[in-house]
Amino acid sequence: MNKKVLTTAILATFAGAAHAQSSVTLYGLIDAGISYANHSKVGNSHDDLVKYDDGVASGSRWGLRGTEDLGGGLKA
Repeated sequence: MNKKVLTTAILATFAGAAHAQSSVTLYGLIDAGISYANHSKVGNSHDDLVKYDDGVASGSRWGLRGTEDLGGGLKA
């Protein structure tokens, strides 16, 4: 049983050394705000309306940006 644990630990050490260097960045923008409208029709009356709104300016978005070293001076 101890030989299996030792073998697994050694293989895990070498497996970690075989990975290439990579860099990944998660980026994004949350676009949210408060909207105000006066004399809005709500039901049968005209009232002022204050509400939470998303996408007020340009909309929310997110993405991933990164590089992976393929070796030999090549990157993806």
